[in-house]
Amino acid sequence: MKSVLGIDPGVRGGVVVLRANGTVAYRCALRPEFTEKDVALVIQTAVQFLKSMGGNDAFIEKVGFIRGDGGLGAFSFGRIVGLLRGCVLTWGIQLHEVQPFMWQSKMECLTGGNKNVSKRRAIELFPEEKVTHSIADSLLIAEFGRRQFLS
Repeated sequence: MKSVLGIDPGVRGGVVVLRANGTVAYRCALRPEFTEKDVALVIQTAVQFLKSMGGNDAFIEKVGFIRGDGGLGAFSFGRIVGLLRGCVLTWGIQLHEVQPFMWQSKMECLTGGNKNVSKRRAIELFPEEKVTHSIADSLLIAEFGRRQFLS
């Protein structure tokens, strides 16, 4: 079994490191006011936790253009996704992209865009954690990744 890093990209996404046994070692909700330096520090801290437990794999939701975001929204979203990916790869971490449908179906929480669905599932799987909308998907993406190494 391996520890893994899970990333829900976006300015209101999250970063989670799970230990091999499925408990949370590190978590951080991303915020719109974070600078590029703040995001880089979040990833650096997450990678330090990950590597300290022998992990070297990150799972990130594969996302694309969201209709209705507009030009500025799409640009901002693409910028944070690129920054997260670049920071992870800079640290030499193996990056795995996972489609939303794939991790949601495996984690039994097809959301249809409703964040409350994934939040409820994250609360079920991580009852000891304070689950917010910002951190729920990253918890589930990390758990999806951890389970990939179990099978």
